[in-house]
Amino acid sequence: MVVSSAQYAYANDCSGVLTHISNVIKHNSYTCPGCCEEMVAVKGKVNVHHFRHNNAICSYESYLHNAAKSAFYNRFNESTDLIVLILERAITCQSKKKSFLNDDSISCTNLVEAKYNLRNLFNEAFLELYDMSTGFTPDVMLSNSDNGSKCYIEVFVTHECSEEKIASGIPIIEISVNDEDDIKYIQESDFSTNDINISLYNFSAKEKSVQECHQNCSLIFNKFETWTLSASGRLNKLVKSFNHLSEEELSLNNCWPVNLDKRTKTEKIINLVKEMDPENIYSNCLKCINASGWDDGQVSCAIKYTSVPYTESKVCKHYKVVEA
Repeated sequence: MVVSSAQYAYANDCSGVLTHISNVIKHNSYTCPGCCEEMVAVKGKVNVHHFRHNNAICSYESYLHNAAKSAFYNRFNESTDLIVLILERAITCQSKKKSFLNDDSISCTNLVEAKYNLRNLFNEAFLELYDMSTGFTPDVMLSNSDNGSKCYIEVFVTHECSEEKIASGIPIIEISVNDEDDIKYIQESDFSTNDINISLYNFSAKEKSVQECHQNCSLIFNKFETWTLSASGRLNKLVKSFNHLSEEELSLNNCWPVNLDKRTKTEKIINLVKEMDPENIYSNCLKCINASGWDDGQVSCAIKYTSVPYTESKVCKHYKVVEA
């Protein structure tokens, strides 16, 4: 495909460094990344600034492909900025607190971002270097001379990474390039699995186990009630997320899941009231022989055939404490 030369915003300077039209130096010579022919900087007052081929007619796909891989190569070799690769790491919670959920099928495994600086993983970059160990020539090959690890950088303009190359097991970052904005992306951005321009092959972040709830705990939606008795004898309920409760708090008799069935919850609250007020100092319908069932502060009364507040006992003539 032949396109207007107004699209050519990049050229190689005399040192082979990819240069944007905004950074050209007067009287320097420039060549096309695609066809290697001479280019002229056009910086008029009417049209968008661009490079123009002096004589050659160049394939825009070839130009994009070569400019993109040069952009990454130059970034690795010329810049000192971080080149961040963002993977997803699985974190599994092994906290003993999970036993208080009373459900062995519940697990907490969550995906979190794992960030790596490619400069820390690799110390060399090669442009179109034949890899004798695999028989492939990647667009850019990153390597670590200390441990022999490698990574391929592949630019996808018209041809995706081959299945054979993926099957080699070499970690591959494939960058989809559609226009010159994607070249700028290569020069400045992080590379993430969540970016539609990025495909990662043969990468995996090491899974991690933790003994305490982490900030992305998937059990956060499990709520627990913690009950206390005030100085006036009133019951107070505090609802907390699972990850905000300590193992000690969960082990107490006054704490249980909010989704506990009504029968079990009633038994627990009755026992709790007796435990917190063993001398029967405070009147409470939960202690009455005529009471059954608990529903958010309401107690079913066998005498009145209805639900009443648990504090009704203070004025009820039928109130009679169950003998211990």
